[in-house]
Amino acid sequence: MDKQLRFILITFLLGVFLGALDSGIVSPALTTLIEELGIDLKWTVWVVTIYTLVYAVSMPIVGKLGDVFGRKRVFLTGIVLFAVGSLIAGLSQSLPFLLTGRAIQALGGGGILPIANAVIGSSFPKEKRGMALGLVGAMYGIATILGPNLGGLFVAQLSWRWIFLINIPIAFIIIMMGLKLPEDRTENKRPALDWGGATILSFVIITLLLGLTNLETNDLVTSLQSVYVWPLLFLSFFLIFPLVKIEKKAKDPILKLSYFTDRNIVLALLISTITGIGIISMIFIPSFSEILLSLSRGQGGYVMTILAVAAGFAAPIGGVLLDKWGAKQVVLLGFSLSLLGSLTFVYIAEGWITLSIGMILSGVGIGFTMGTPLNYIILELTPDREAGAALSLVSLLRSIGTSLGPVILAGFIATSGAESFSNGMTETIRKLALMGYEQMYLASAVIFLIGLVLGIFLKLPPKTVTN
Repeated sequence: MDKQLRFILITFLLGVFLGALDSGIVSPALTTLIEELGIDLKWTVWVVTIYTLVYAVSMPIVGKLGDVFGRKRVFLTGIVLFAVGSLIAGLSQSLPFLLTGRAIQALGGGGILPIANAVIGSSFPKEKRGMALGLVGAMYGIATILGPNLGGLFVAQLSWRWIFLINIPIAFIIIMMGLKLPEDRTENKRPALDWGGATILSFVIITLLLGLTNLETNDLVTSLQSVYVWPLLFLSFFLIFPLVKIEKKAKDPILKLSYFTDRNIVLALLISTITGIGIISMIFIPSFSEILLSLSRGQGGYVMTILAVAAGFAAPIGGVLLDKWGAKQVVLLGFSLSLLGSLTFVYIAEGWITLSIGMILSGVGIGFTMGTPLNYIILELTPDREAGAALSLVSLLRSIGTSLGPVILAGFIATSGAESFSNGMTETIRKLALMGYEQMYLASAVIFLIGLVLGIFLKLPPKTVTN
């Protein structure tokens, strides 16, 4: 790896670290935020929701901006916005200022991962592309592990404000390094951005995610009738028609409809959605382990580290295997391991060892499928000038999957009575609670099986290895 490629890789990996760190660092501070800012409990969820919504909306738009105006320029603008949003959030004295900061953070963060994947994927030769993209997955995994732990440390030892202010010196380092990156935009004539398509697509994403978020899985039929659900889902579906009409006429559409006529791209997008749903099954491991192992409340978060570390190590290994075997084989292996992990939770997990085996299988499976092979497929099937927008679409579909996941999976736990868990639960309640988790992981096994079947239908050219 030459010096310039190494510098590009390190710069964008730091950007990925910054964006991913913030995905979990806020969670430990929510209780403190309620107390110090006097936030009503019902509004607390918006500290996370506003970030999720703006992040999802900004991904396809920022990805397209990177393709049009240059990825270096848009990446650095995103880092600056992320730092400004972090400063506003860190200094906020009220909920509106905090939400404003979170929204600006998300606006800047939405393009970091897709643009990093686009630049790294297009900069490295094909025989090393998988390894490089795997490092992006590993950095994302490491930051995800550190996020909640750092958040808890800052809240306990310093102040909740540091969960935001810590981003500023990291952003400053990235900006200084980013200014030395080579320019990647040489064309003088820039096509007009498809603002009409971007606006309609934003409304589609917002209404869809809000509708899915407001669904109550333990009373699905009743919640579907709520004015906070069905009108939003209906509007999201209805807006697809004007979106298609606008994109057909646009000279340079924000959403290329031709992607949806390519078999492999459609399969990659479906697999990305399946991956997002499957990842959600993993967030229940802390509570599942607390009941299974009779741990004190809160200790399950430490157990989750086993899975997170496995995923972090697996991502670069998956990238190396991708360079040797090809994307399809890595996708199939990843879903197979995830399927075995879920089945381990259902039929085998009874103690520390068997639970750890399930987490390692699931972690490695997720590490193999979470992003690297799908990003590789998209980079292979789309022109380099469209890489940012195409990769943003993969990330968007995964975000939709993570919003759909609780709707599909959480109901199994809620109906079992697991939500009444306490340290003093009787053995009967414990068995009922475990039954709910086992049903949920059986459902996740079916989801991973669907992903495996979709992967089988991928028709990619065989991988050629050069000596």
